[in-house]
Amino acid sequence: MTSNVITIAGHNVTPVTVKDAIEHFLNRKRLRGAALNTIIAYQGDLDDFAGFAELQDIGLIGLVGERVIERWLDRLGHRGLSTRSQARKLSCLRMLMRHAIREGWCKYDATTDINLSFETMPVIAPELKPMLAMLDGMPIETPMDLRDRAMLRLALDAALRVSDAIQLDLSPPNSPPRMGVDLTRLTVHCIGKGNKPACLPINQRTADWVSEWLAVRAKMAKETASALFVSNRGTRMTRQQAHNRIKHWGMQFDLPQLHFHLMRHRRIGEVIETLGIDAGQHLARHKKRSTTINVYGMHAANVVRHQLRSHADLDAPRAKAGAL
Repeated sequence: MTSNVITIAGHNVTPVTVKDAIEHFLNRKRLRGAALNTIIAYQGDLDDFAGFAELQDIGLIGLVGERVIERWLDRLGHRGLSTRSQARKLSCLRMLMRHAIREGWCKYDATTDINLSFETMPVIAPELKPMLAMLDGMPIETPMDLRDRAMLRLALDAALRVSDAIQLDLSPPNSPPRMGVDLTRLTVHCIGKGNKPACLPINQRTADWVSEWLAVRAKMAKETASALFVSNRGTRMTRQQAHNRIKHWGMQFDLPQLHFHLMRHRRIGEVIETLGIDAGQHLARHKKRSTTINVYGMHAANVVRHQLRSHADLDAPRAKAGAL
C-alpha cells in the first residue's frame, strides 16, 4: 500500500486498491479471532465483488460507488442467486467499506442507501420423537456404529453445529476441557462462532453413549489423534464425513432430509417451548435475544399460546374484584 494522498470527490484519501483493502480487512479479522470458515466465506464474497469492480475499471476502494454496487447485485441476480444470498454478500461488502473509511481510504460508504429485503423461510425440522427413535434403533455392532450413535446423540442433546461436533477433543485428565466432553460434570465445552467458548449441558444417557464409544475408540484412532470423533482413517472427521454419516442414518430410518442443523433446530425449539426464549438463547449461543426470536419465533409463539390457554382461559374462574 502506498502512503501518497489523492483527492476523490473533494476528499483527501490514501489510494488503496480494492484487492489490497480486502487483504487488509481479512487480516484484521484474523487478528481479532474470526473463525476460519468465516474468513473463507468473507473472502469468497469480496473476491467476487473485486473481480466485478475490475471489469468496471474500478481499481481503488475509494472509487467504489453506488452504481457499481447496484450493477454487481444485478449480476448476482442474473446468475440465479437469491435475494437472501445477495443480502449476505452486500453485508460483507458493507463491512469492508466501513473498514476502508476507518483506515482513511475512502470518505463515503456507498452501501449506506442500498438495502435488500427478503422473507426468512422457516426451518421445518422433524419432530423429536422420530429422531430419538433413530438413535435408539441404531446398531452398536462396530466401533463406527458406536461413534455415530455417540456423535449424533451428543449433537442433538447439546444442539451442536457440525463444526462443534468434529472439533471436540479428548478431555485432558484432571482438568476441564477447552473443546471436549466432561463426563463427570455432564457438560460439553466448545468454541463457537466468533471464537467464543461455551459450556452446554447433556444428560447421563448421552454421557453413557460417549463413554461406550471411548471404550472402543482406540480401535479406529491413530495414537497421535486428539479428536473425540475420528474417521475410519484414524484422524479427525471432516465436515463432509460427518454430514455423510447423518445422511446415511437418516435414510435408514425414513428421515431422508436429516442433517445436523435440523437436529439443532429441533432441540432448541423444544427447549424454547418448555423453558422459554432465554433458555433457548443460551443453548443456541446467540449473542442477541432478537436473533433467537427471529429464528425460533414459531416456538416462542407456541409458548405464549400455551401460557394464554393455561393462565388466561376465558372461562377460567377469576379472583373477585378487589381481592388481594
